[in-house]
Amino acid sequence: MPISRIYNAASAGRRHRPLSYGKSDMGDSPVFSYGKFSFDYAVNFSGLSLGFEDKNGMYHYTRNITGWKHEAHIAVENGAFYLQPIEPLNLPDNVTDFIEIKFREITIEPNGKTVVFLTMPIEIGVFLETKNGDRTLLDIVSFCHPKFSLYGAASRGVITRYHESEVYSLPPAVRNYQEGLLRLELENNTDEWATVSRVVLYQKGLNLYYDESSVSACAKMIIQSSDVADVFGVDQPIRDGMTECVQVFEQRRTTPFCNIEGALLDATFTMDMGMR
Repeated sequence: MPISRIYNAASAGRRHRPLSYGKSDMGDSPVFSYGKFSFDYAVNFSGLSLGFEDKNGMYHYTRNITGWKHEAHIAVENGAFYLQPIEPLNLPDNVTDFIEIKFREITIEPNGKTVVFLTMPIEIGVFLETKNGDRTLLDIVSFCHPKFSLYGAASRGVITRYHESEVYSLPPAVRNYQEGLLRLELENNTDEWATVSRVVLYQKGLNLYYDESSVSACAKMIIQSSDVADVFGVDQPIRDGMTECVQVFEQRRTTPFCNIEGALLDATFTMDMGMR
C-alpha cells in the first residue's frame, strides 16, 4: 500500500483543501512576461525585483523575492538574458528527480482512454546569453513554497516534489508564474476497471512550453494492472504557437534512492507502489 508523507513544516497539522472538478478563474491576475530581454530591462512583479546594472564594463546582477536575495557579477559583451519556466525540482536544493501530483480519483473503464488537465508547480530560470547564442543558467526563483513527499515506503520508494491539483476536462486559467498545466493521457491496458489518484513523473521526461499566458507539459500514464502504471513525458505543447523551454536536467545524487528494481528506464517511471 503506498505511503505519502507530506514534509512541510509550514503546513503541519493543516488539512488539505478538498479536490473537485471545476473551472479556474484567475480574474484580473497579473501575467508574468517570459522571453528574451536586454540588460537594461528590469523586473518588478508580485514581490520579485530583478535587474542588471552596468558598472565599469561589468554587469552587477541583483535579485530579491520577498527578502530572498542573490547577487552576481557578469562579464559579457553584447549579451542578453532570458526568463523561462523550468522544472520545479531545483529549490531549495537538489532534493529529488520526481514530481508527484495528487488529484481526486478517476475511474477508467477496461481498455479505456481519457485525457485530463492538472496543475503543476513551476520554477523560473534566469539565463544569460552571449552574442553568439551560448546560454547558461544564472539564477532560479520561485513563487511557490515547495512540499515533498514519499511515494512508496522508506525502504522501497522515492522522494517526490509534491503538489495537489483539481481535475479539469479543459485547460484552466492559472497564474503562469506559479503553476503550469499538465495534459495527462490515461490509458487502461487491463480488462478491469482501474482507479488512479496520483501520478509520479521523472524530471528527464518533462518538457515545458510557454506562451504569453501559460506554461504547459504533456505526459502519458499507461495502466498495466490495478497497482502498476508506466509514466513518461510527451514532448509536445498543449496548443500551437508555444515556445519550448530550455530543459534544466541534471541527474541528482539522490537518484539511487529510487531503489525499486526496474522502476526507472530512461525517462519512463514505473509506479509499482500503487496509483491511489
